[in-house]
Amino acid sequence: MISKIISLRYARALEKVCKLKSISLDSAYKDLSDVCAVLQENKKLLELLKVSIYPMENKLTILESISDGVIYNLLKFMVINGRIDLVFDVLDSFNQLMLQSQNKAKAKVASAIELTSSEKKVLSDIFSKISGKILDFEFFVDKNLIGGIVVEIEGKIYDGSIKTYLANISNRLNNLSISQGGNG
Repeated sequence: MISKIISLRYARALEKVCKLKSISLDSAYKDLSDVCAVLQENKKLLELLKVSIYPMENKLTILESISDGVIYNLLKFMVINGRIDLVFDVLDSFNQLMLQSQNKAKAKVASAIELTSSEKKVLSDIFSKISGKILDFEFFVDKNLIGGIVVEIEGKIYDGSIKTYLANISNRLNNLSISQGGNG
């Protein structure tokens, strides 16, 4: 939890610097994403940046070889403060901030079966209206669902699955039985 808060602070700082320097958020996101891809591919590089006994000047040389500008400054600050391990969380937080500033959000839709393009269009229209945002949808099949769909937008869950529907009916019946003094 603390790491998410810290990551969000770094992401907000990056957003402010980009706005002050008239750097597009998309461009900064791409640059940071490219650096994260390099660090993801080469785990030993990330480990060197984390290790306190590795000389700082060598760490900065590494950063110069994989980044520049505001991204270099962000990474330098993170390395100096021993927070480089949060770089992937910072990328995620920055992406969320970028989407919010553009009135966009990601939506994940899980369904029991593959949805048709017309069903996807209907869901897109409905949830865009509900959220008031431009949504980027990710549709996938969840074999654990009996039927229906589950939609997640910015951490908010819209559960229209049969599994949840049946669980709700079961809870109501149990509460009804208890309130009428039945033994179940």
